[in-house]
Amino acid sequence: MSTTNLFAELIVIGTGAITWVMLLILSIFGYQWVPLERLFSISALVPILSSVYVLGIIFDRISDTVFEKWWGDGLRRVWFKEKKQYHNARLRILFRSERLWNLLEYGRSRLRICRGWALNSVLIAISINIFVWTRLYEQPFAMTLSVSGTLAMLLLALSSWYAWRKLTLTEYRKIQEQLTLLPDSSSEEQTKDPL
Repeated sequence: MSTTNLFAELIVIGTGAITWVMLLILSIFGYQWVPLERLFSISALVPILSSVYVLGIIFDRISDTVFEKWWGDGLRRVWFKEKKQYHNARLRILFRSERLWNLLEYGRSRLRICRGWALNSVLIAISINIFVWTRLYEQPFAMTLSVSGTLAMLLLALSSWYAWRKLTLTEYRKIQEQLTLLPDSSSEEQTKDPL
């Protein structure tokens, strides 16, 4: 995976994280103090993008831990009995076929984005409600915003979780299939020209 792809992946995950973090901050301190004209200026872009990137890194690791603990082992055992088998299979693909490894990494990138957004969406749903009921509760649209925002984010969370699950199972299956396409190291050594 190229550095640009990894950067973009972390920006996508970080965008969700900064959304719920900002909603919580606005719930605590209000929103009247936010200078909107400066917030969307070019000079604000670098610090905002940096914050999004850092939150993307942090939240990718958090979501990886949560998903691995709750669902990861069970899904992996469908194709690999031990975690070591899975890691050895990935290493074999990495060292023997750059093309297959790149395809695997593309799938992992989508998997990480779905995993991050599954968790982000739940936290956005919670923070929308905190924001609405601490700052907008007197507005006539408060209930509509709360209900529609919650439903939309929970639907996105469920969809992202489902996509992550399918992508994870597909990754394990593809690794098993790709292993059969790779030459066995012992047979490869036997066919080498001794000269």
